[in-house]
Amino acid sequence: MELPLPEDLEAQVLARAEDAGLPVGEWIVAALQREAFRQLCEKTDDWWRHHPDEARAATEDYEYRHRGSSAA
Repeated sequence: MELPLPEDLEAQVLARAEDAGLPVGEWIVAALQREAFRQLCEKTDDWWRHHPDEARAATEDYEYRHRGSSAA
């Protein structure tokens, strides 16, 4: 699949891929993965902000289940 890009954008993508030492296709896939992760983090942050009681309960449950589980 080929996407027509403005010349300056294409040059930016090529330069960033080169700086990262990756082929352009791999750099684009990595950029898409980073963006998907950023969006997931944003949605998760919004959920925690809008559900403080559930978030607190989930945190307390996690801490209770993992208390003393790490090897010292």
